[in-house]
Amino acid sequence: MRHKKEKGVTGIDITIAVTLIAIFIALIAILTSNIQKKSEDIQKNSDATMYAVQIIEEIKTKGFEILPKKGTNTIDGYEPGYILDSNGKETPYYQEVTVQDYTELSEENKDKVPEILKQVTVKIRYKLGSEEKEVTLSTIISKES
Repeated sequence: MRHKKEKGVTGIDITIAVTLIAIFIALIAILTSNIQKKSEDIQKNSDATMYAVQIIEEIKTKGFEILPKKGTNTIDGYEPGYILDSNGKETPYYQEVTVQDYTELSEENKDKVPEILKQVTVKIRYKLGSEEKEVTLSTIISKES
């Protein structure tokens, strides 16, 4: 008795192929989603850093005189709140600017002369999905003699 060689595709072959294609497509979708989230995170972090640098440079340009006296930690015009864009609309970035006299930074500095050095700290907060992120930049500004 002779056996015929049958050629063709069986149901199992099709099932395996469809399963492999589905897994491949799912992996590509997950990778694309992760890349998009990471890209958004990098962009928002970059924007927040740009805002923080911009605020610090503005304060430096205005000079030491606008900085508050020892014991006060906010600057007039830089109250906590959402940053406005060039059209006056709120951005998703929340700013907090604080100032500390050098003598207030640590116990070691208490005997130093006050009102000569100030630390300006800018915190920019933003949301990424359900997570809150923050960029913090600090600088020391000195009184010019």
